[in-house]
Amino acid sequence: MTDLSIYQTLDRAKAILDRQEAKHSSRAGWLMVTALLIESWDIYSMSFIMTHLKDVFHPSSFLLGFAAAGTQLGAIVGSILGGWLTDRFGRRNIFLASMSMFAVCAVLQALSPNMWVLAIIRCFAGLPVGADVANGFTYMMEILPKGKREIMGNRWQFMFSLGILCAILLVTAFELSKMPANLTWRFVLAVPAIPAGLLLLVRSGLPETPVWLVEHGDFVKARKVANEYYGKDVLAGVLPDHDMHIPQPSWREAISDLFSDRFSRRSTIFAWISCFVQAFENYSFSFYLPTILAGLGIATLVQNNMAMFAVYLLASISAFVGPLTLPKLGHKGLSEWGFGLVTIGILVMVFGITRTSMAIIITGSGIMLWGHYWSSESGMTIASLVAKPAYRGAASGIAYVFVKLASFLTLWVFPTLYDRLGVPKATLLIAIGPVVAFLAAVFILPETFGHAVNAETIQSAEAKATGSKD
Repeated sequence: MTDLSIYQTLDRAKAILDRQEAKHSSRAGWLMVTALLIESWDIYSMSFIMTHLKDVFHPSSFLLGFAAAGTQLGAIVGSILGGWLTDRFGRRNIFLASMSMFAVCAVLQALSPNMWVLAIIRCFAGLPVGADVANGFTYMMEILPKGKREIMGNRWQFMFSLGILCAILLVTAFELSKMPANLTWRFVLAVPAIPAGLLLLVRSGLPETPVWLVEHGDFVKARKVANEYYGKDVLAGVLPDHDMHIPQPSWREAISDLFSDRFSRRSTIFAWISCFVQAFENYSFSFYLPTILAGLGIATLVQNNMAMFAVYLLASISAFVGPLTLPKLGHKGLSEWGFGLVTIGILVMVFGITRTSMAIIITGSGIMLWGHYWSSESGMTIASLVAKPAYRGAASGIAYVFVKLASFLTLWVFPTLYDRLGVPKATLLIAIGPVVAFLAAVFILPETFGHAVNAETIQSAEAKATGSKD
């Protein structure tokens, strides 16, 4: 079999798999996005215990910001590393390893003797966070058929919002129980290890994606896994009866290929902008909103938590509704509406802060977060969707780097900006991000809903084959 014919065979096999749907594929997708619930639970727990950490350790604003941002810094490395590892060693191996490491780190950070140790452990805790997200999106794009995989991918923000609600309820429960501050923050950071362990247990029954096995020339196992997963031997007569060595692209080759096509280039550029801005708008203000409200002295800590719970409950509804509108609005329309509402919400919040009005601040927060969850749903999905399976993990990892880079910078820098510029001016600066992303959605992003890389690849391969015969 010539090199040309084997690559045509690979393309045909991947195109066939792209059209399959197993009975349990939706369950597999939910098990991937559920990791985001645990991640946001851990990240936002820090938001609600920062006052406790201040009271116990009296850290500088620099160290406090670094501890809050530590997970994001680790996730930058984890995204790159996890994306590369999942392309080389398989989707299943990485999602099992990442969740195991996250559970261990959750327990270790609760045992931290001081703020510096806590900050360092949170950096390590970010490694499995970044790796799992890069791997999870890759897995969803390969295990679900087109149309359904985009909707499932966009549900990551719904799970993210549920994680925040869990964090709020847990912290409030400890507040009402009058638990000492030095115990409260430890329990709050340790609890996510429990759902992480349960998720690891349930995920252990998921198979490797047949697409990855095909891509790596593991043809015998690919047919076996596909037969078990889909209930029929969909690759019969397509793949050779023996395994083959298939060279894998380098990162440079992957990026070059991704940007060689106008559609994937424009989609990827928008995805990177969207990923950066959605984290910038969220972590620069929403993360610090409990601390801001406490500083304004408008209400008690419990009242602030309840107000935030109401806002994030509304945000959860937005995050749930967003994917359902995707077939009608598309990724383009959803992003335009989302970033537009974020901008409006920020302006309303600034007005409320200048008037010291809890009602206006919470109203603006509701508008912003409704838009935020719509605007932030599509970035990662698009980046994973338009990438080819050979480097899909790397593409997903790079996109998540933009999320975590923005998260790290804003979590670290904005406490200082709030101190120096004041809350209204610092908040007003945030509006620049969603305005830029809105314009990118209008002028850069092509519609990607229903896109299938493998279907287009097989058509191209067949056209080349026909041309060579002529």
